[in-house]
Amino acid sequence: MPVSAAAEASWWPHQPSDNNTTSFSVSTDGDATRQGGILSPTQAQTLSITPSATASRASIPVACVACRSRHLKCDGGNRCSRCKADGVECSYIKSRRGWKGKRKNKTASTPQSEQRPATGQNNGSLLPSPLESVLGLNVSQVSSPAFNFASDVALLDATTGASNGLNFDISNLPSFGVAPAQNHPTTPGSVNPIGAFFAFFYPSHSFILPRKRLVGLFKERRAPHLELAIQYIGSCFIPSAPTQMFKEALNRMLFHQNAPKDGFSVQAMMLFAVGLHANNEPDKAGQVLQLAINLALEIGLNRAEFAILNGSGDRVMVEGWKRTWWSLFVINGLFAGVNPSITFRLRDVASDVPLPCEESEYLSGQIPFSRSIQEYDDSSFAAEETVFSSFTYLVDAVRIMGKVLEVSRADSLEYQSVNSADTYLVNWTLHLPPSKRDIVANDGEIDEVLFQAHMIICATTILLHRPRSNLGFGEVEEVTTCVTPGQCLLPAHTREFHTAKSLQAAEDISKLITLPTSLQKHTPFFTCVVVMASVVHLSYWSFMVPDGQDEKIKSLIRLDTGVLQTLSALWPVANTVLRQVRGVAHVMFKSKKAMSIHLWSSIANDDVIRGLIDQGAHEDPALYSALLTP
Repeated sequence: MPVSAAAEASWWPHQPSDNNTTSFSVSTDGDATRQGGILSPTQAQTLSITPSATASRASIPVACVACRSRHLKCDGGNRCSRCKADGVECSYIKSRRGWKGKRKNKTASTPQSEQRPATGQNNGSLLPSPLESVLGLNVSQVSSPAFNFASDVALLDATTGASNGLNFDISNLPSFGVAPAQNHPTTPGSVNPIGAFFAFFYPSHSFILPRKRLVGLFKERRAPHLELAIQYIGSCFIPSAPTQMFKEALNRMLFHQNAPKDGFSVQAMMLFAVGLHANNEPDKAGQVLQLAINLALEIGLNRAEFAILNGSGDRVMVEGWKRTWWSLFVINGLFAGVNPSITFRLRDVASDVPLPCEESEYLSGQIPFSRSIQEYDDSSFAAEETVFSSFTYLVDAVRIMGKVLEVSRADSLEYQSVNSADTYLVNWTLHLPPSKRDIVANDGEIDEVLFQAHMIICATTILLHRPRSNLGFGEVEEVTTCVTPGQCLLPAHTREFHTAKSLQAAEDISKLITLPTSLQKHTPFFTCVVVMASVVHLSYWSFMVPDGQDEKIKSLIRLDTGVLQTLSALWPVANTVLRQVRGVAHVMFKSKKAMSIHLWSSIANDDVIRGLIDQGAHEDPALYSALLTP
């Protein structure tokens, strides 16, 4: 009988994850390709998988999987000496060259509880990997080593050309090397989806467990849907990775099967929503986000006791659940700021979840005593300055965005509410500790969480002031992604004040672009913030550029389009807005050039000559004779 993973999380057997993402044969009924949309919230939400008994290894091959994949000799021990030295899992598969007989004293000396099943054999005795269980993979047709999380040299064998039912030729897949066991790998060999996730995406959205802890979770097979979500995001950074396959598998596991109602499902949906947004699927992204919010509120993620009850006495796990709630709060605010159809639902949800700690403390496991949001609000009246974590200032920036969205969405004509919202923005900057003003640390690393906080403050300033400025919407109405289409200027007393505020915020975004770091490491939402800045620059260039400022504003527009062009190779949404921004800039450039030519040609040639003659008549003739004399 099928067993529900939601009913009993400890059901998953404790064995290494067979996370083979590059070499397999798929036999599906085509549902993954036909049912690409997101299902409604009324569909089933409990993941059911049929367990099987643990298989024992009947024979020992000549070399273990790790040694065979590296073409090295193996001593054939229960855990070979090479695997012991590398600190990796040691597993065996049946040799394709036939049996060589029992090894003496091997099975007799190994207790039954310590015997590990052979990997790569789908004989009904092993749990399938996430992709296998979702897409119906049959690994018995393909021989491939187990996914080794701890080694940076093991490669997956992707030499088979079996058909997979998704029209994807796995024979063209590269061998994704496994990244080093670090939280932020940056070596050239870190090209597998999980390694790419932690290298590029995790610094901006660090709400899941640190990598070493997460690897243990995946080995226990307690969160296969989260594992697929991480692979989906990570594959976006690898041009040759099967991102569409990961997307279909994740969608099917979350919404076409019964996913457990727990915090890991919330984390998987959050990653899925951000990935869909970055891949220019805003409608599906909004649906998945709403389902994540519904599930989070249903299981009580917004209450402090959730982290304690589900943390198993582990401070890192407890901190992870706190970060999950506050990250969901931040992501909901970011979605509401760049997508007018999404509301900031969590803005008014009561929560007593403590604030997250610093990133370095979370990654090291040295979790300090938690502080509350009330302590942060009262810190402005404390006798001495108190420094909170970067995550705390990010949360406060999103809270301010919620206040501004309330004013902006209501098209408020009450100047007092606009001034009040602007006061929150100014206070955030004024009360920022000196250590949090500089995004670049002494070692040259960028605090990506603090980067998001500054980014949101700049974007929120534009959202508040631009509709009340002199920067019209007519010339830039073709830019419809990441901004509210069909906007018009609102009545205001001091438009020059709002214009200056908008221009300053757009220039601050340009400064964020020039920080010494890779654009790939920034949150995908930075694309939409760059669009907001480019719209301000284009409006300024179209309507009111003063003399001598034309080259400066054109250089800022070039900077905006250059960033979008770079990110377009990574996120499809950047490619969409790049075409829109370039189209508007091209029309404006042609219009200004035509206007310049028209002004010059409107002066008749004879008028020009007559003017020169009249001007020369007032000069001394002796001057001309002196110039003509040799």
